[in-house]
Amino acid sequence: MKGIIIVMLLSVLPCSVCLADGARFLVVNAKDGTKTTFALADEPKISFIGGELSIISNSQTFTMSIADVKNYVFAEEAAGIGEIIKSGNVKVENGCVIFSGLTVGSKVSAYMQDGRLIKECAANANGAAFIDLSILPKGIVILRSNKTNIKIVNK
Repeated sequence: MKGIIIVMLLSVLPCSVCLADGARFLVVNAKDGTKTTFALADEPKISFIGGELSIISNSQTFTMSIADVKNYVFAEEAAGIGEIIKSGNVKVENGCVIFSGLTVGSKVSAYMQDGRLIKECAANANGAAFIDLSILPKGIVILRSNKTNIKIVNK
């Protein structure tokens, strides 16, 4: 019981620090090397019940044994997402993101903010690739091609 109270206090204290430092993400690092990222804008709710850490936000739910958690940090940038660069020929039409001017067969990939690959497609003979937003999960999505990286909020 005493350990749970200490863990709860330690989880609340950094929140005031993260707001002052401009942090936008909570990143949970597991002992097996995996990372799970929550946007603070999604208002993650943290609880510790029965030896498990549970985080529920507007866009995702996460549960892990406290023993498997290596650490957690508050960060300004999501883990697994590099620098976001806006360039190239990209437009949105009829619920699809359309990449143009690509090399035939080059890949366009969609990732969730925690770095999970959720969709991949190849550029057609005209150098265009299409990502249908209606089939992607809701939340922050990173779209990457060999020429362009963009971040969108899929609602």
